[in-house]
Amino acid sequence: MRGSWCLLVLAWASPLSAWGRAPLEQAPASASVPVGPVSSEPVVGSEDAKVVSKQAEVVAGPGASTTSASSMAAEPSADADAAKDDVPVARTVVTASRTQERLSETPVATEVITRSEILATGARDASELLAAHPGLQVVQTFAGASVQVQGLGPEYVLVLVDGERVAGRVAGGVDLSRVSLEDVEQVEIVKGPSSVLYGSDAVGGVVNFITRRARRPLGGELRVAYGELNRLDLDATGEARGEGWGLRVSGGVQRRSSYDLQPLDEGTTGSSLQGFDLSASGDLKGEGAFALEGSAGFSRRTQRGVDLGVAGAVFDRASRDTSMSARMAPSWKLSDEATLRVEGSYSHFQRRYLRDQRRASALDTVEDTREQQARVGAQLDARVGERHAFIVGAEMLGELLAADRLETGQGERGRAAIYAQDSWTLATGPKLVVVPGARVDADTQFGTAVTPRLAAKMDPLSWLTLRGSYGWGYRAPGFQELLLDFENPTVGYAVRGNPDLKPERSRSFSASAEVRPLESSLVWVSAFQHSLRDMIGTSLEQQSEGQLFTYVNVARARVRGGEVGLRQRLPWRLSGEVAYSLTDGRDESMNRALEGQARHRFTAQATWRHREWGLETWARAALVGERPFYPDTDGDGVANPYPSKPYVTVDARVAWRPRESLQFFVLGSNLADAGNPTDLPIPPRTFQAGVSFRL
Repeated sequence: MRGSWCLLVLAWASPLSAWGRAPLEQAPASASVPVGPVSSEPVVGSEDAKVVSKQAEVVAGPGASTTSASSMAAEPSADADAAKDDVPVARTVVTASRTQERLSETPVATEVITRSEILATGARDASELLAAHPGLQVVQTFAGASVQVQGLGPEYVLVLVDGERVAGRVAGGVDLSRVSLEDVEQVEIVKGPSSVLYGSDAVGGVVNFITRRARRPLGGELRVAYGELNRLDLDATGEARGEGWGLRVSGGVQRRSSYDLQPLDEGTTGSSLQGFDLSASGDLKGEGAFALEGSAGFSRRTQRGVDLGVAGAVFDRASRDTSMSARMAPSWKLSDEATLRVEGSYSHFQRRYLRDQRRASALDTVEDTREQQARVGAQLDARVGERHAFIVGAEMLGELLAADRLETGQGERGRAAIYAQDSWTLATGPKLVVVPGARVDADTQFGTAVTPRLAAKMDPLSWLTLRGSYGWGYRAPGFQELLLDFENPTVGYAVRGNPDLKPERSRSFSASAEVRPLESSLVWVSAFQHSLRDMIGTSLEQQSEGQLFTYVNVARARVRGGEVGLRQRLPWRLSGEVAYSLTDGRDESMNRALEGQARHRFTAQATWRHREWGLETWARAALVGERPFYPDTDGDGVANPYPSKPYVTVDARVAWRPRESLQFFVLGSNLADAGNPTDLPIPPRTFQAGVSFRL
């Protein structure tokens, strides 16, 4: 029965797609937030107005959770893609409340990285972009680069593209290096529990990549860069917009050699990479109240490296990841105060992993993993009077996983959910908004999960904004934890899944204050705490044939901390930001600090632009404190803990634009040359030069 329901969801959802598009139109400062989709047609008026894009709607960046245009005027960007886009207007975001609302008015703090900031950093994928963001930590492992939020691991962070889950979690996390940035308009980050709207995995937060839409009647962009490690990045995009419709296509090619931070042995620290991606998106505004959005994408990545095994064995390793996705989202404006959206998506992720032992074949392995995921949903946005803005929705999610390491060879599950939320304006002077909401999920694997949340926002003074929230969250056990059946006879251990696992549960609260002492300044302070129970860990049983590890609900953890930061526009075309994050995470069942989590982290970035000269410079740095690790180095089943050394990373980019359509740039990554093969396997210092051209 469960399999039939899951297949039904997959079949129904395959031609459909998802929500998550922020509008392109600008709104007057006094206008109310629209509850339905906003037309994506070009704004009629001056030539500058025609190319106003979403990144110009606010000067909010890393750490700045709610910066309105009036609080910090935009500094003009020298980038061709943003040269005319720095007109300060009200930004609209969708992630925090799953509906369109102004960034400055959202009760749940939302951080935005704009398109102009993405271009200024020179980041080539999502992992590089988020590497030095306050409150986030990108972790490099054998499974790729995944993100931690507020001290919680990648399995507790939901990664979305246009509001849809990214398929293909490996070891609990999504490899952010798979998310290319050539077609990303802005990144929205919500820290703290968001299961009230998104269900499983959104315990620590949500990272949503909003893709770009066609804005010009006809145009294109080309960017190519080459540098050390034979790294080649080639991106191309094209777009067209007509009366009531828009179409955008993009593609990219990536290539990089492997690297080795310990050259005395035959192993490699980082894999080589060869990959490409293609995508297309479109929007259509029909007659009357109907609108339609859709997109499709395909990508393939091949990585190769060399591993060292026990007793001197050497293995050549290769993995090939193939991803496909399709989305479609029709909507109907039922009235001036109500909009109905039907959403759906289908995604397919496939990984083939090969391990070839040199001069032998006894330990050779070939493993295939195929994951299918589909979602269908409907949501009604309605405004009732001047004080209430409701959203009510329902969705079904189906998942199928076929993998060689699963006991039955295949796992399947279905999940249905209903959710509701009300943005209730209790007072207007000073303005106080309270947002109660709740969600109920019914899962074929573990039953029912209820996740309520209460959030509030208050503006007691024109220069002060206060926010707070309390909510429940949960993480459903993955197929690996439920069904894994893996043996490693050469080392003498086996791992078994547990189909009786319960979901992990959390209780979280957060509070923040934003102060705007000057028009050019923003100071923010925040505090949070997550309490987790029924965490999934492993139990060890010693058997005659070796050690047997089994997944069980045994662990409890508490993570608390805070952030403080300053964003400042300075004289001489300078702007900068500094931030400090404190994270105190403990595994209460084992009475020790969470592994790999730094307690102290400082970040800083600065930008200098000179439009007349066509120059733009950008730099960022991060200082990360000690991180505890608990490896079993001698194989006796007892951890041998050690603290890693603090490290510093520095990245910089310099760009020169001799004319509006042409730009040359040089990018330096990891200039402090941090990294080691044990607990910080990041690429060494590299330089890359390139050129971008806009048609």
